[in-house]
Amino acid sequence: MLLALLVSLAAATPDAAPATTAAPPAAAAPAKPPQKAAADDVVCKTEAVTGSMFPKKICRKKSEMDAARLEEQAQIRASQKNVTGMQH
Repeated sequence: MLLALLVSLAAATPDAAPATTAAPPAAAAPAKPPQKAAADDVVCKTEAVTGSMFPKKICRKKSEMDAARLEEQAQIRASQKNVTGMQH
């Protein structure tokens, strides 16, 4: 039986290309660069929770995340100013 399989493979014409030689469609198309989120798009990120091993997934609009980040930075600067007596 193995001999019959080998003979049939040897008799196959060389112009019959196997399906595995063709490039997959995903490889032929160029990869799209990641798009930046607009202000109204919902963005999710994971944040570490103090006292827990499991991070928490936070989903908000990008504009809300930016506003919260700026507020947190202002609070940190104010607390550093109070502790050190210097402006940063």
